[in-house]
Amino acid sequence: MTLSGARKRCPTCKKRMQRWGSHPSGTKRWRCPECKTNAVRKRKDNRLRKRLSLFVGWLTTKDSSSQTAKEAGVSVQTLNAWFLPFWRMSPRPVLPTYVRVLVLDGTSVSSRRCMLLIAGDADTSKPVSWLPVVRESYDGWQAFLHQLSRSGLKPSMVVCDAQRGLLKAIRTTWPETLMQRCLIHVIRQASVWLTRNPKTKAGQELLVLVRRLSAIRTKRQKRRWIRSFHRWCRKHHRFLKDRTYGPSDRWWYTHRKLRGTRSLLRNAIPDMFRYVTDPSIPKTSNHVEGGINSRLKELFRCHRGLSQTRKLTLASWYLALRQGQKTNSKL
Repeated sequence: MTLSGARKRCPTCKKRMQRWGSHPSGTKRWRCPECKTNAVRKRKDNRLRKRLSLFVGWLTTKDSSSQTAKEAGVSVQTLNAWFLPFWRMSPRPVLPTYVRVLVLDGTSVSSRRCMLLIAGDADTSKPVSWLPVVRESYDGWQAFLHQLSRSGLKPSMVVCDAQRGLLKAIRTTWPETLMQRCLIHVIRQASVWLTRNPKTKAGQELLVLVRRLSAIRTKRQKRRWIRSFHRWCRKHHRFLKDRTYGPSDRWWYTHRKLRGTRSLLRNAIPDMFRYVTDPSIPKTSNHVEGGINSRLKELFRCHRGLSQTRKLTLASWYLALRQGQKTNSKL
């Protein structure tokens, strides 16, 4: 016989029961001195907490359903039945009151259908907030940053990949906040346009400059690099103006990728070297992209087959645990 909740009265004669050792399973056993009825006490809230902890542990690790079911001593079907109510529980972010350096990045949940925008604290290496949107655009970033600013959050520095919609959203929401362009994104995009083996002398020289970016540590190295870049621009100014003519007098610039790389570096220079002045500012968005996004994608692969809604539940639980939230507080 079992006792529900915290009751310690006999279900038969309603007399108060007394402690009577322990059940072989380890739970406390009670005995009625009047009718000699034995009972154990089971609490539904404890059962739910254990199952929720089991669910979150399975969801945020690489363990398969069969491994988790074997450890719990039940079948996979029973385990899935236990987990079914928890798929509708998605923890919300707990926003801090102050963040000095905010790192922003997005990761794909479902290709062309859902993106997860993530903000991280560079000082504590913890997620600050997250928001699912349809795509990484100005509207999505504006809604995300508005949610952060409405809670009173106003960082002094933002580190990001300078996606066009994100830049506009930052200037709209926090016009006085400084920005650090992610150096890895600049190098990666420039390397894609220049290729590994540029055919022109101008491209070869510019690739050398791009590869030197990651080695810049001091103000003196920064000034030298900027002078070298401006020298390269003056040297190849006329070469970059070459045009190719097609039918009907239609023309285009011959070296469009070179011109695009020049514009990329020229526009990035004002916000690319903030970390030189303050070494505590990260020069890349790897805190979010490498420390959080890559782990989420790994979990998506381990639990492949989940729907978009369940992937968002997985991401919410993982980010909430990274924030330091407690599992038991969600019940």
